[in-house]
Amino acid sequence: MAEDLTLTKSDYQLYQEAPMHLWAYKHGQIQKQPTELEIHIMNQGYKVEELGRNYLEEIVVNSDAGESIQFQRTFIDKQFTARTDALVYKPITDSFDLYEIKSSTSNKSEFIIDAAFQYLIVIKEIKVDRVFILHLNKENARFVNLNLEKLFISEDVTDKVQEILMDIDIKRGEALAIAQQNTHEVIQHCFKPKDCPCLDLCHPILPAYSIYDIPRITEKKKIQLLEQGIVDIKDVPPAFSLNDKQRKIVEVAKAGEPFIDRESIKREFEHFEYPLYFLDYETFLSAIPLFDGYHPQQQMVFQYSLHKMESLDEEVTHAEHLSITNDDPSISLVVILMRDIGDSGTVFVWNKTFEVGRNKELAEIHPDHADFFDKLNDRIYDLGDFINYGMYIHPEFKGSRSIKNVLPVMVPELSYSDMDIGKGDQAMMAWWRLINDELPVDEAKKTKIALLEYCKLDTWAMVKIFNKFVECVS
Repeated sequence: MAEDLTLTKSDYQLYQEAPMHLWAYKHGQIQKQPTELEIHIMNQGYKVEELGRNYLEEIVVNSDAGESIQFQRTFIDKQFTARTDALVYKPITDSFDLYEIKSSTSNKSEFIIDAAFQYLIVIKEIKVDRVFILHLNKENARFVNLNLEKLFISEDVTDKVQEILMDIDIKRGEALAIAQQNTHEVIQHCFKPKDCPCLDLCHPILPAYSIYDIPRITEKKKIQLLEQGIVDIKDVPPAFSLNDKQRKIVEVAKAGEPFIDRESIKREFEHFEYPLYFLDYETFLSAIPLFDGYHPQQQMVFQYSLHKMESLDEEVTHAEHLSITNDDPSISLVVILMRDIGDSGTVFVWNKTFEVGRNKELAEIHPDHADFFDKLNDRIYDLGDFINYGMYIHPEFKGSRSIKNVLPVMVPELSYSDMDIGKGDQAMMAWWRLINDELPVDEAKKTKIALLEYCKLDTWAMVKIFNKFVECVS
């Protein structure tokens, strides 16, 4: 590797993930192409950056005092490179304020690190007085038009940046040294194989069921196990410190047999009220609110699938709705959902936090129907809780409660793998293409069908999994 290799803020972010990720990237061993959703998120980031520039020009800069803005200015300090989002020049002091523009709705510790990395390079060439993180204001809802002044929050992070400068200076040097190494033999790997962009380097020999599959196990404990040479979950010692849930998953993995707490499942069934509903939403996430009543980075519900079970002996019925419109998709959806789901009966979802959150937001957007959504949330039961709370644990779940992991184990005849749309991010982008008329007529028709089939499988999968729980107590 050439000695003149340079390190950017993005490179340093990879180093923070894992030194191996940085090395792999710099040596051309990460070839992952961004997904359509990732490209869309990047484009949204550019839009936020554009609005952030407008905010700085209109709200922050004091033109009467001769202040001006420089965007995307590049700085180089030896082998470190920075390109700043925005610099506000103040001629009275011949100095600058540095702004990092973020599409997040809150300030984060990693933003402070990013700013510190930039600051160390920039001050070699210019005088910087203050450092700011400019991020979206989650409390600001759009009405008629975007209110630029309320769209952003500017947080002064100068003191926080100053506190970590010495640490960042040391670590960026370590990162550079890692990137310049010729081999990866002694470089630290990551501790999250499921998200690893270079699995062959970080985890070349990974058992089918590993310690990384133990839910919510800390990095510290992963390291403790690795130091003992333990990677396979079946080798975790009985005396190793784990919480009750983690210990049970390890025991089930070792036994190779499912654990079923039939009595607990039976007690849960006593709380269910017929008719039973199985509900799933599909949503689109937009950094900048597209319609009135929405906040930055808020999910917009554009589709639902709903299966209904009057009793265990009756045929399950299905209802669905897909809003394809340039207006707020929830306007038509809410009216039809109220008709389909009624005002009584248990409503099953998978990941209660998501659906409950969307219902609270819909109540804010449609205050006339707030009472309906409040009562709907009172009826919701998370079907995944049977797994999450250890009432049903299968070794082939590999510590996960995701329906994508649970379904092929409990209901192997159902699968997302052969569907035209088989993941939530694909559904999100398919809807976006539809409402923006980006598809030919025939392809648009196929896409609508694919969206309906995907969402329908989500709720039908819950029906089939529910029936498996019924069998456990029958």
